[in-house]
This record gives sequence, structure tokens and C-alpha cells, in this order.
Amino acid sequence: MQFMVSCFKNHHTMKHLRFILAVLPLLLLTSCITIGGEDDDDPVNWNTNPGMSYEPVIMEREAFEAAVQIKPVQAVAKSGKIYINGNLLFINDVNKGFHIYNYSNPSSPVPVGFIQIPGATDLAMRNNVLFINQATDLVTMTYNIGANTITVTKRNRDVFPQKVAPNNFITEVAENEIIIDWNQL
Repeated sequence: MQFMVSCFKNHHTMKHLRFILAVLPLLLLTSCITIGGEDDDDPVNWNTNPGMSYEPVIMEREAFEAAVQIKPVQAVAKSGKIYINGNLLFINDVNKGFHIYNYSNPSSPVPVGFIQIPGATDLAMRNNVLFINQATDLVTMTYNIGANTITVTKRNRDVFPQKVAPNNFITEVAENEIIIDWNQL
């Protein structure tokens, strides 16, 4: 300890120490800038998702809105969120719609149908009223359990932004176009 104190008392040593402390951050910064530069032969790939590019799946607004309907029971392709309300169980098929199950016997849910609603990923329900995000829109519909039918009662357009690709890529589309999904290339 006494050695260090005597070294720091020496003006010449303090001058060198200050110089090193001032230059060291610059050297580190310079090394970060030059690594992986265009002229560097280093094979490191700085892309966070190498080979991952996507193209949007787009629907014209008229077809997008008309696509909402009840379909027969289907197999789940890509499951998303699950929602239970009373005797109903809904399983999201990501960006395709919701599978409906009779959940009166939780140990053995019975498939009832499929709500086709392209671009949908989330649902809420109060009484028999469903609130579903359909890509950019918030869709309100009634669900008749006995008849297994839906009726769209309201559509709030452009409540949500256009869908973003899994690699966070954003693209512009025409005013009457909706991105309902992204396909990996």
C-alpha cells in the first residue's frame, strides 16, 4: 500500500496513469468499430436471424371482413391462447380463428365448431358476446350456443396496428389491404 502511495506522489507516474485512462476507452471503442467491418475477412455473421426473412400474407379489406364465419370442426394447426367461459372453451389457431369446445365436462371437451376469422389471435367474452382482435380490427359478435352460429354486431376498424413479422420487419400496404399473417421464406 505504501508503495502505491509513493508511486502516485510521483508527478510523472500520475501523468502516465491519466494518459492511459483517457486513451483506453478510445482503443476499446475503435476495436469494436473495426471488428466485422466490410474489409474484414472475419467470418462472423452479425445478423441476429440468419436466413430468416418473411413475406406478408395480405387480404383485401372486403374479403377480410367477409371471411368471418362458423366452419365445421377442424384440427388445430398452430395453437395460441386458450379462453374458458362457463361451458365453452376457445383455442386460438394463430391468425386463422378459434376452435370452440363444449367444456361442460372438463376431462373430455367436445369439439363444436371453428370460428374462421383471419388474423385473429385473442378473444374475450361476456355473456354470449365475443370480442376478437382480427388483425387491425376489433370485432364484436354474438355467439348462439344452441344453434352454433355467430353474428357480427360491430366492427371497429384500424384499432390495432398492422401485424409485424416475427423478425420485427414492418412493411407498408395499401389502404384497403390488411396483413393477416407472415410466411417464412
